[in-house]
Amino acid sequence: MFKKHLNESGKNYTEHFIFAFIAGWLLIYAGITSIIHSLIPSLFPFTSQKIVQKLESKIKI
Repeated sequence: MFKKHLNESGKNYTEHFIFAFIAGWLLIYAGITSIIHSLIPSLFPFTSQKIVQKLESKIKI
């Protein structure tokens, strides 16, 4: 099962780890900036959207 996901993603373990780790932190950052933006719209305009779009462009489906 473990190798199946790696094969499907087209990455070895190290590549997968690095991508998933960075993506996780970026998504946490996107979530925090989105919450702040909801309270003060002039802060972090489009930050969350740009992060998600950048990650989406790097994902092979």
